[in-house]
Amino acid sequence: MISRAHPRALLWFFLSGPAFALFLSAQQPPPEDYRYRVDVQLVMVSASVTAPDGTPVTWLEQDAFEVYEDGVARPLKVFEKKTAIPLQLVLLVDASLSTASELPAEKMAVARFLQRVLRPVDAAALYEFSGKSRALVDFSDNPKKLEAGLQLIRPRAGTALYDTLIEAAAQLQRREGRRVLVLITDGNDTTSECDYHAALRALQEAEATVFALIVRPIPGESGRNVRGEHVLVNLADMTGGRVFYPARMAELDRFFDELGALLRTQYLLGYQAAPPEWRERLRTIEVRVRGTDYVVRHRKSYYAEARR
Repeated sequence: MISRAHPRALLWFFLSGPAFALFLSAQQPPPEDYRYRVDVQLVMVSASVTAPDGTPVTWLEQDAFEVYEDGVARPLKVFEKKTAIPLQLVLLVDASLSTASELPAEKMAVARFLQRVLRPVDAAALYEFSGKSRALVDFSDNPKKLEAGLQLIRPRAGTALYDTLIEAAAQLQRREGRRVLVLITDGNDTTSECDYHAALRALQEAEATVFALIVRPIPGESGRNVRGEHVLVNLADMTGGRVFYPARMAELDRFFDELGALLRTQYLLGYQAAPPEWRERLRTIEVRVRGTDYVVRHRKSYYAEARR
């Protein structure tokens, strides 16, 4: 059963395993609040919808969506537009020598983004990574504190991208809300102990969405290692995010404006998970908008727990 008292307040989640599980509450919500109350496990999916030209589509209703798990249609139990669920954001800034020339512009653009996007219910953390990751600011709703952390970033040798993604995913998994990871990097990894597959699994288990701004110190394909860029494209696609390719650093503000718009115009979809099996398994998710050529971005899978 789903109960709603008012369309303006906080959605309270209780996390259990890799999918969001919401359970029956004995208390009645206060008049200015609402909760989703269900007695079955739900898989919660944040989705952004854009027209072919990239314009956000924000006017869809529940009956426009179709959701499939492992190719089987699943009826929607939860639907929200422009969700007010708190945003849990991790900013990862590449401080390796290969991106050093772009750091000043990146810092200024990130600071402006934080001023515009963070609300009192949101929280953001800041990491830099080079040969290893370094947490600069723990989760905070104070843009000034995060801006001060940006000033601590210094270029260093090496790039431990995968290790940093795993560490950030672990921190996000402990937080309730929409989990988003923003990467500013050229995508190359040179020093990680873990590999791409371990990083992707960590992101999937944390149900985190990856948005990547790909820094290109060398403009064209010639002379540039594009393998890292392909890695970022795949991470974003598998988790429901996007990659952005600014032609020059002056376009960083446009990237962050588009990212802010996407985060504020998402749909929240919840469907009843298929019954558990005897073993843990990766299940696929597909979200469609009926009868349109709209692009729907969402996480593509989740790890279902084994039956106990």
